[in-house]
Amino acid sequence: RDGVALTPPVSDDLLEGVEWDLAGRRYADARELRQYCLRVASTVGRLSVRVFGCEDPAAEGYAEELGVALQWTNILRDVREDGERGRVYLPQDALLRHGVADADLLAPSRDVRARLDALIREQAAYARDRFDAAERALPSAERRRLLAARIMAAVYRVLLRKVERMGSAVLDRRPRVSAAGRGLIALRLFLG
Repeated sequence: RDGVALTPPVSDDLLEGVEWDLAGRRYADARELRQYCLRVASTVGRLSVRVFGCEDPAAEGYAEELGVALQWTNILRDVREDGERGRVYLPQDALLRHGVADADLLAPSRDVRARLDALIREQAAYARDRFDAAERALPSAERRRLLAARIMAAVYRVLLRKVERMGSAVLDRRPRVSAAGRGLIALRLFLG
């Protein structure tokens, strides 16, 4: 509609990611989890750059990395909620490396919390790297068209810092960026 063509690979990828969710798929490592993020988040970003009217094909690279960064941040923020629904998105090799079992995500002992803090810091570092990669991929000519995405990226960077500082406390309370905080971020980018 309105000249925006949905290419089959993009829509197929999104549907496959949704199927993985419905099946409760687990991810062995960061590479597999990245594939999930590419399907459920980056595909939406790739469609969005078309809707925003971006002309530089490099904008899709921005959308790809930003989608991974956003989804990875969501996964870290929502560990408890996902666990309560029987879902664990954290890479299995990272859980094993840090000595954290699935059950520990719902009722962690003090000892497990220290290991979970390290796991969250490790995974947050990956998400931060993806935000940085997205920023490097952002075509300068598209900065204005991608203002909404840049605002979302900035808000989620703040959220990621909160998640990282909280560590295992994300199991006790969900980190948020206040409406006022989101508004200030948006205003700063709009005026900048």
